[in-house]
Amino acid sequence: GIDGFIFHHYWFNDEAHPGPNLHEPLVNMLKDGYPDIPFALNWVAHKWVMTWQAPVRPDFKFPESDVLKKQNFPSDEEKIKEHYDWLKQFFHHPNYIKVDGKPLFMLYQKKAGLLRWLPKLRDLAKLDGFKGLYFVVGISKPHEHLLEIEDEKFQGAIRAANMQKGRLFGRKQNLFDKVLDYPNPSDWAEGRSLEIPSWCIDNIDGRDKSTIKRGLEIAGIINSFDNTPRRNFTDAVLFSTGEPNDVIEMFRKSLDAALYYEACCFSDINDRLSKDKKADDRFILINAMNEWGEGMALEPSNVYGRKFLETIRDTKDAITKSRCSRSRLTVKMANSNDKGTY
Repeated sequence: GIDGFIFHHYWFNDEAHPGPNLHEPLVNMLKDGYPDIPFALNWVAHKWVMTWQAPVRPDFKFPESDVLKKQNFPSDEEKIKEHYDWLKQFFHHPNYIKVDGKPLFMLYQKKAGLLRWLPKLRDLAKLDGFKGLYFVVGISKPHEHLLEIEDEKFQGAIRAANMQKGRLFGRKQNLFDKVLDYPNPSDWAEGRSLEIPSWCIDNIDGRDKSTIKRGLEIAGIINSFDNTPRRNFTDAVLFSTGEPNDVIEMFRKSLDAALYYEACCFSDINDRLSKDKKADDRFILINAMNEWGEGMALEPSNVYGRKFLETIRDTKDAITKSRCSRSRLTVKMANSNDKGTY
């Protein structure tokens, strides 16, 4: 099933409500121990804007037009230490996800101000007994190996995203460990599922696998998207909202491709199997567990039942039992009683 949760984390430096926001569920999790599952934090470090057509209280003072909360990154080192001192209660929790002893800390997007904060947060983590922090930043782009987009109208945006990725890893400070192909409802991904690259499927004996190196991208998968609860119907964004069985099947194909890619497509698999799981840096991120306001939910519903969760379980089990042989891979379909062999 699901191996862990990524929780959104909100921290502001504005005058109205500085520090953590919407944080009580996270703090309560530390107190009551529920849910008892591996987890990490994703700092959504951007301003809050009015995009959901909702009213605010009459006396609310907007810091700027249509902005509820501003985001900034002051150079004051005490502010940075205050943030780390709040974060470390989570980093030290035994369930917090770490890679080779480094707490995983995700960033929803790259912000210029973050480039001043991240090295200092990493240094504070080292002083706190960790090897550092494992930084992952989100970028809206197709995965370099799992989704090939040929439509010319999207090439400009994709080139720009790939250039951004190149700049991230070309920096002298080497801040980021990986990028996440953030699973947003992108036009270039509509109606498409992730696919196992041909060099992995066609060369089972490993000839090409030995020459292709594992990249620095984490695959992101979106199960569905419908933000009509937050917007007027005419302004809403709908993504992968067809017949339930079709939505589940597209989700299954993407999950199967991402899992098989990480587990079977590279020659380093035997080395990885010999390592402690806590040192593993292979991740797949699904958006989302219970984002009901945007129609993204793995949780059971009256539309999909438990099919998303069952698909995750069955797809993982099938790849494990197949031992990476596609000819032996049988997936129990979550939307029927049939079995499909691939």
